[in-house]
Amino acid sequence: MKKFLISIAMFLATGSTFAQVTVSEPEFIGSYNILTSDSTYAALPKESGTLGKHENKVKKMSKWIRGLADLAGAGGMVGAATAGSVDGVINGIRVASTASRVASAAGTVSGLAGSSGMDVIFKGGHSSYVLKSDGQNVRLLIKGENNEYDPMDVYRIVRFNESKKERRIQWVEFESALIGSEETKKAGYVQFAGQKYGEKSYLLTIPASELEKGEYGIFFTSIITATAIPVGTFRVK
Repeated sequence: MKKFLISIAMFLATGSTFAQVTVSEPEFIGSYNILTSDSTYAALPKESGTLGKHENKVKKMSKWIRGLADLAGAGGMVGAATAGSVDGVINGIRVASTASRVASAAGTVSGLAGSSGMDVIFKGGHSSYVLKSDGQNVRLLIKGENNEYDPMDVYRIVRFNESKKERRIQWVEFESALIGSEETKKAGYVQFAGQKYGEKSYLLTIPASELEKGEYGIFFTSIITATAIPVGTFRVK
């Protein structure tokens, strides 16, 4: 009941935010932008990540994460072994996990099959875009090829584990209904609300209560056209 009431509150707050926004849609498809007012926005840096072995020294991988990672990885390997094509690999992953839609930076079959459970790594300890924490919601405006899908299914917002040299997040496949659960929060996945904006864009809202100081990234999870892992990044200071 508590989670339901929270969801309703987020929906109402987001609806109110949407009604106030008058900014034009971004010019370019795939651009990540942050609203600086109801009528202005700034482009976020788009960084490209690479896949690597999971090396999270801060938190141990939970049984929940390990189970999903093993399941998606096994499904992907079956697809790779039986199809002989990238499409086959993608289909194999989808059989095991409906959210497995991230390609490796090199676009290789092995990367596609083994992405779940691995770390997505970004060079440098900080994003170049710094946002001062002021107790306000963060609103993100993203333009896609269309906005016909539920944004909760196609986007993930994460809080990275950071060091002086890099930022990383363990990629975990899960249904959008789990966003906001304790398990996903512990894994670094941030709760947000999303809706259509204009003809081809989405407006995503991160509640102020979900924001902590640190490094953040916005993932577009579609594997169909991805040949890299482009992510919009920002830092909350």
